[in-house]
Order: sequence, then structure tokens, then C-alpha cells
Amino acid sequence: MSSRTLNGALTATLISICIAGTTLAAGRPPTSVVAASTQSAPYYDKIEALGTISANESVNITPKITEKVISVHFDDGVSVKRGDVLIKLDDEEEQANLRSTLAVQAERESAYRRAQELYNRRVGSEADLDAARARVDQSKAEIEAIRTRISAHQITAPFNGVLGLRNISVGALVEPSDVLTTLDDLSVVKVDFAIPSVFLANLKPGLKVEAETSAYPKQIFSGELKSISPRVDPVTRTVQARALFDNPGRMLLPGMLLQLDLQSRPRTTLVIPESAIATVGTAHYVFVVVEGEPAKAQRRQVEIGSRKAGKVEILKGLEEGDLVISHGLVKISDGSAVKVIAVDDGALNVAKLLQGEQQAEQTE
Repeated sequence: MSSRTLNGALTATLISICIAGTTLAAGRPPTSVVAASTQSAPYYDKIEALGTISANESVNITPKITEKVISVHFDDGVSVKRGDVLIKLDDEEEQANLRSTLAVQAERESAYRRAQELYNRRVGSEADLDAARARVDQSKAEIEAIRTRISAHQITAPFNGVLGLRNISVGALVEPSDVLTTLDDLSVVKVDFAIPSVFLANLKPGLKVEAETSAYPKQIFSGELKSISPRVDPVTRTVQARALFDNPGRMLLPGMLLQLDLQSRPRTTLVIPESAIATVGTAHYVFVVVEGEPAKAQRRQVEIGSRKAGKVEILKGLEEGDLVISHGLVKISDGSAVKVIAVDDGALNVAKLLQGEQQAEQTE
């Protein structure tokens, strides 16, 4: 065979290979991907903090006077209502004084009536009538003072709440400095925490606060930002804030530590899965599914906001309803043919789905 004939045969073979390769590439099946829909959703910026619980109302129960305890009307940890009698102190002496003063009052009122009768008959003087009236008023004031002292012998609950441990027994002599028990209103608890002052512009009463504690793993407690201190600590540059949490089951107790997530700047915005974002330098891109036969992946630059729990906020570059590729990005480029095998709604087991798809492709 001549060299010219051999070269012609090789050229024809190479052309055939190139044509076959082009045909194979053109017939390459679309890449299987999982997509997610761009949706508007409630969103917020999360500010983390640590807070300590205190009771909504809290007081040490102490006596006003020095006296002996004659009865105790509560047990450890019981719930009481405002006005319930907790402890009674010996008031025999004051009761005797009250009876004596009541008798004096009765006598003075009788004398006043006689003086008034004489005055009306123009036998008695006005001065005598005024003196009799003053003595009656004096007796009433003395009785009021005695009854006030008697009330100090009866210790009552100042508000609804839960009593602490009992630190007193019948027969003990108590003094004003003695703490007989404690009373806490735990229907609502306060949580105080510090926030860096750089977040001041995003803080306002009414913001939602979520909390967790190691005492109850995986349980979320919901509260509300109640107030913000008007002062910034000059050393730590933080501001003190207070949140309120409803506590119907009394699970949250004073002194407990809470991990707080303050939901600042609440808004409705576009969000997509964080896995759909491809970052190149400082730029962020997504691949949008463009309908067609087959569907194509279109690379699009986007501007993102904050990230939270596997989601990312989209500020610019997408519209609500756009379908973006969330899994399978490494196998595609701008213009690649794709086949959407599922739309991730957040509950989809993507790993299991892709594994099944891969096994099906290998079988084919």
C-alpha cells in the first residue's frame, strides 16, 4: 500500500472517531439533580446570649415583730393565694388590750350621748360636748392601732405564688430578721441577659425569644423581650435586657441558666437551601433550572443575606418560585442538561434518593 493511500485511511479513521465522539457527547443523558423552590418565608437575625432566670415576684417571708409562733398553716413547696394565712403569732396581750379599749370606747360614747343631750337642752356647754367627742375619737384611734398590731401577729401571703422550705416550728420565738420561708410567683419568669451594644439598633420590646436549658434537652421555651436597659456598660460594651417567659408547668426555676436566641429584625424574605449556593471568591452563584427538552442549568449570580439553620436569605438575583439546584452541583456547569429527580421540601432524604438514582444508572 502506498503512503498516500495509508495517510488517507488514517485520516478517514480519525474523522470517524471524532464524529462518533461528538455523537456520543451529544447523546449524553442529562445529569440527575435535586432542586428546591425559592420561597418567601418568615425570617430573622439570631442574636445568641446566656440568661439567668428569676421569679416574676419574689420575697422572703419575715415577721414584723418579736413574738412566739402558735400555729403554722403551710407545708414546703405548696401553692398559696394572696391573703392566705401562713403563720400566726401569740397575740393574747393585744387581744386583751383591744377588749379593754372597746369597753372604754363604749363608756365614752355613752358619755358623749349624755353631753349631746344636755347641750340640746341648753344645760350643757359646747366645750363639754367637744371634749366628749374628742375622747370618743381617741378611743377609735386606739382601737385601730391595736388592731393593726394584732394584724402583725398574722403573717399572710402578699401575692399568689409557691412557698419555699419551712424554716420555723410552733413554739419558736421569731424576730424581724428571721426568714421563715420564701414566696415566688412562678407563673411567669424573668430572664436577664447581656447583649453587645452593636445590636442596639435591632432591639425593641416585643421581639420573640427562644430558649433552651440543659435541664430539659431538645425542649424549646418561647418568650418575649420585655425591656432594655437605658445604659450601656462602659467596660463590656453590653446592654442588659429582660425577657418574660410563661411558665405554667413551673419547669423554669429561679437561678437556672438559659441559652437564648433573640429573633431580631423579623421579616418575610426569599430563602433557599444553603447547599444551593456556590461561592467563587467573594461572589455567590446558584444554578437555576430552565425548562426545556431537556431542562438546562443556568448559572446566576445572587446577593445573599444572613444564614440560619441550613437556609440562606436571598437579597437579589432570584424571584419567588425559581427552581434552584440544591444537590448535584459538582457534576454540572452553566448550560448543562439536567433531570430534576425530586424537589426538596426540607423533609426529603436526599442521600437515600441520590444513592437509589446512582444504582439505577449503573444497572442501565
